[in-house]
Amino acid sequence: MTAFVDDCVAVLYASQTGNAESISYSVYEEAVRRGFGASWHVLDDYDKFGFDSLRTVVFVVSTTGDGDPPDNSARFWRCLRKATRADPAAYKHLRYAVLGLGDTNYSNFCNTAQRLDKQLLAAGATAFYPKGLADDGTGLEEVVEPWIAGLWPALERVARCGSADSSGAGALAESLAGLAVGGGTDAAADVTPPPPTADSAGAAYEFQPLLLDFRPLAALKSITGAPRVPPIVCAGSFLDAEAESRYWSAAVQSAAAACPPWHAELEASAPHDASLAPFLATVASARQMTSAGALKRTLLVDIALPAAAAGHVRGRWHAGDAFNVFAPNDGRLVAGLLAQLGVDARTAQRPMLLRRAEPATEMPAHLRRFGSTPASIQDMLTWSADLCAAPRKQLLRVLADCCAEPADRNRLLYLCSKQGAATFDELRRQRPSLLEVLRAFPSCKPKAARLLELLPPLAPRSYSICNAPAASDATWQIAFNVVEYELEVVDPFSSAEEASAAVTRVRRRGLCTPWLEELARRSAPPQILVALRPNLNAFRLPPPLPAGAPDRRPVIMVGPGTGVAPFIGFLQQRASELARDPARAAAPLTWLFFGCGSAALDYLFRDELRAKVDAGVLGRLSACFSRDPDACAASGAARYVQDAMLRHQDEIADLMLNRDALLYVCGDAKGMGKDVNEAMATILCGYLASRPDRARELAAQLPPAKGPADAAPLTRDQALQLLTLWASRRRYLRDLWA
Repeated sequence: MTAFVDDCVAVLYASQTGNAESISYSVYEEAVRRGFGASWHVLDDYDKFGFDSLRTVVFVVSTTGDGDPPDNSARFWRCLRKATRADPAAYKHLRYAVLGLGDTNYSNFCNTAQRLDKQLLAAGATAFYPKGLADDGTGLEEVVEPWIAGLWPALERVARCGSADSSGAGALAESLAGLAVGGGTDAAADVTPPPPTADSAGAAYEFQPLLLDFRPLAALKSITGAPRVPPIVCAGSFLDAEAESRYWSAAVQSAAAACPPWHAELEASAPHDASLAPFLATVASARQMTSAGALKRTLLVDIALPAAAAGHVRGRWHAGDAFNVFAPNDGRLVAGLLAQLGVDARTAQRPMLLRRAEPATEMPAHLRRFGSTPASIQDMLTWSADLCAAPRKQLLRVLADCCAEPADRNRLLYLCSKQGAATFDELRRQRPSLLEVLRAFPSCKPKAARLLELLPPLAPRSYSICNAPAASDATWQIAFNVVEYELEVVDPFSSAEEASAAVTRVRRRGLCTPWLEELARRSAPPQILVALRPNLNAFRLPPPLPAGAPDRRPVIMVGPGTGVAPFIGFLQQRASELARDPARAAAPLTWLFFGCGSAALDYLFRDELRAKVDAGVLGRLSACFSRDPDACAASGAARYVQDAMLRHQDEIADLMLNRDALLYVCGDAKGMGKDVNEAMATILCGYLASRPDRARELAAQLPPAKGPADAAPLTRDQALQLLTLWASRRRYLRDLWA
């Protein structure tokens, strides 16, 4: 059969933090440059671009949480499952390639890409190019760059490639030349923008110099492997005097609001489920949950929902759900960046509109709203671009061409080359902001708008709700650690003897939690933009029985630190169900494994947990203290939750295997999540070692073992497979984060 050659290729992405979106956009840009008829879409817009009619597709997808797909692909997955159930060969017309992003430090590496590839193949689709699985634990570029390089010859075999336009680079650069430093008309000089914000007018951003070794560069005559400079895709112009006057008249905003100036547009553009639409809520109160000597500072914050929002989410949220907070970049970081770029305060605050630099190339998705909604460069940098994202080689390549000094240019080229891979890895390990990168190369002066199109979008941050609607359906409570930490960086110019004394401690802060802490200290309660997040893995208690009594299956909960947050909501829900139980039957077993550092300093929700035990709502509480040997000795507690589980392995195995128990795990994916998963495998293997008949019964439900048969009744691999099976049946549910 003659191979079909398509006229166009669709580049589709699913992204949680912006990495997959940014990489997919680079693929789309390069496809257009090479002459392919290309389009670029987020997966959840499948109905708008007609996914079922596509013939040639390149997917770039990330994995979040416990192997979950990103939020902006939830509807696509439902559509895919529905289509393949109706017709097992629904996509026999489709040729595709998949690039997955993940991290081998977490379970279910690149699960979204693996699932997508498996389901498409099962539905008759054909992979025209082998899938790539990139590991953020070792550096995405190690797989992403060669995978993209090999994509083009494979794509040319299935999609028609016209002549690439290489003559327009100069014209594109010229079209944006004045955008960030005063392009457009000065006719609006009599329109006065608002004064600088308190953040930008206050203390300077805490700058941390980079410590990088460029000595190997001196021995090089050439470098290889640097990425191509992407074309400019955005052009823009300031509003004229009359339009700017109207803009400032309409931009009157409450001083208490801490949200994007275009929040009304976000609220109006409701998703398919109205309960997921963003809305303004108030930071009503906050209190510190930990004592002064605790390793981490934990806050409990009440978010008051306005009446209108409470109405459209009432009955739509449950204990175990989470919500997104739209947080800005640090105002001092934005002010420092604008100063570094040479953008004066007047120019930084002038409203402008963006447009495509070339009709054939789409603007990045997070910038498209500025085609019709005016905004200033300062606001775009504050709310739309991630200024602390790990530097990507493509960005460094663009910055190299913005340097006046050859030394700065050569160092940036070295960083994005194959020869500079080790120095690039060290750059990423130090986690610099964009401002710190630019200050390391003083002659580098890119245009602010050029940076906007190269930086990944600023993604909202997600937090578990730690109360139940039964307690208060007009308030969301969240418990979080204020993220502040130090990195150890060794001076590359120190000798081996001096290395221990040449360690520099580099301070870093999170984006959202320090901001929420600062808001909570304000005298006037501020408003922030929030949105209920879809609970894709159904991390909820089962619904009560028809008579109102709780589901009778035992519930095991594992949540150290702030991972206990959703379980506080679970217990509030269970208390409400027990109060409504007409039979007043004994409460079904609930067992919580909780961990903290010290019994005296950071035992979160201690009083509430003890009250739930006394009331019979929480049947068993196993508390662990990782840094408090006295408390462990006094109470017989284990140090870590996985150790406590192993102490009760026969009871846990009996509950899971014989009583249909539900197991919930919430917290850190990299450490605790993996350790608990391994502990469960150990528990199952140990319990079934003396029960061979039951082990064989369970093994029969699993895929055939690969390799030689094992003499054990249930192998460790089979135990892990059994956990995966329980996860698919929603008996083993995990809400894990990085």
